[in-house]
Amino acid sequence: MSQETVFDFVKNPTKENFLKSRELVINSPDYDPYSEDLTIMEKLLENKAYEKLNYYVTVNVLLSPKAHFIKYLSLKETGNAKAAESIMFICYHILNCIEKTGDGTMQNPYIVTRVSDETDFLQFHLRKKHIRQKLIQSEGKYMDVLTLEDGSELYFDITTPYRKIAFSEKRNEE
Repeated sequence: MSQETVFDFVKNPTKENFLKSRELVINSPDYDPYSEDLTIMEKLLENKAYEKLNYYVTVNVLLSPKAHFIKYLSLKETGNAKAAESIMFICYHILNCIEKTGDGTMQNPYIVTRVSDETDFLQFHLRKKHIRQKLIQSEGKYMDVLTLEDGSELYFDITTPYRKIAFSEKRNEE
């Protein structure tokens, strides 16, 4: 799987193209929706290890808005404005495409690749914060329900990340 293939949706940011890119990520044997990659990236930024951060790539953060934002900050720090702009362009497309996957209702939840994408979507795209999060199961889907500060709720389909972690835990028990 190449980054170029994953980022095909940037050229044509449709829901379908984004979901195809997401499929490539989640079908990778290295996919871990709860990986420590974002923490590692934040530490690299904090320690000003910009060169290492700028080349940090794993399948787990290819579609993470926060990962791209962290790289944007790093590239700006190194004076690479053109690359920073390109990375931010990808970040915006990821956020816009998450929005295209649903409307945030229980019947049509947003689809994310990592649970952390929920907070990224709220913070970077909707400019909102949540005060509560709960997991529900409905019609074979696992969803996070985020209650926003104004009392409204948004639903996120986390079926794939949830099943991936449940499968991993089951394998560890065997």
